[in-house]
Formats: sequence, C-alpha cells, structure tokens
Amino acid sequence: MRSLGIWSPKGGVGKTTLALNLAACAYDRGMKVILCDLDPQLSAVDVFNDKQLPFTVLKGQPSITPHADLIIYDLPPRTDVDIIGDTILIPMRASVLDIRAVNKSIRHVLHKRIIKCVNAVDVRRQDERLLAMRLYSEGALLIKDRSIYSRAISMGKTVFNTDVYGASEARTEIKRLLDKIENPTSPTNPSR
Repeated sequence: MRSLGIWSPKGGVGKTTLALNLAACAYDRGMKVILCDLDPQLSAVDVFNDKQLPFTVLKGQPSITPHADLIIYDLPPRTDVDIIGDTILIPMRASVLDIRAVNKSIRHVLHKRIIKCVNAVDVRRQDERLLAMRLYSEGALLIKDRSIYSRAISMGKTVFNTDVYGASEARTEIKRLLDKIENPTSPTNPSR
C-alpha cells in the first residue's frame, strides 16, 4: 500500500481538486483507492456526497488503516499538523508568495519523498508561465489552469468521469502526475 499526502502551507492552491482527480486516476487504473479528507472545509467529502465518484472519500483519518492500493490524504494548509503520507505532493501556484511559503515550510517534510506541483498555471500570463517553467526545470510538475477541473467538481465528478471539452487534456496531466507519484525511483526533494 502506498500513501500520498497532499499538503501545502497555503490554502487555495488546488489540493482538493488534485486529490479528487488523482484518486479518480488511480481508480481508473484499477487500483483500490481511498481519499481521506483531513481539511477542515471537507470539500472532498462534499463532492463525494453527490454520489457520483467511483471511489470512497472518508471524513478524517480512520483509526484502522483501510485496505487499499493507495490512500490519499487531503491535508489542511497548516504546518502545525501531522503531515502524513509516504510521498508528499506539494501544490503551489506560480507566484513568488507561494514559492516563498513552500520554501519556508518545506523543512516539515524533508524526511519524506517530495513532489512539487505548480498548479493552475495560466500560460497566457508571461510572468506566471516563465516562473512555472523555471520550477519545471527544477523538477516540479505542471498542471495548466483549465476550466474543466472546476466544471467537473461542480457536477460532483472528476475529469475521469466526464467527457466534456478539455477533459482529455486534463486526464493526460493527471496521469503524468500519478506516474511520478507511483515511480519510487523518481528524484526526491526537487529544489531543496
């Protein structure tokens, strides 16, 4: 069993959207996946309550570790919590403030395998695109700003169980991200 914590010291970086879509991607690959929503907003639980997701979302951390191929923890955007997961995915926006917040807080997870992800990159904005490309060259993965992510969530779905415009490209991005998570030989701690 693998465990993935999705954590950032900042809120509003798309942790829950990534968690839901990564869980759907793992399920699509035939894995038994469980998403544990530890964020006080419980947004993943809210989407699950729409009863259109093919995987389980639990409120909080179960007292007994459930049987699954992959457990994903949607963690709160704080540093004073237990940051759980064998691998930690750190989403951030392509902004100086996000990068500084991550760099100041990364010491909390240096003992784990870290994957950085620049999320919701608007490639039309030159400064944002250039900053994202710099982070990519340092090992971070990129997820473009696509309306399909929020559109699917608003329908109680993910990009893996909808076929509207943009879903195919979004699925490709999420598959690439899950490939990186599943590959234990990938470099750890990029940009330390």
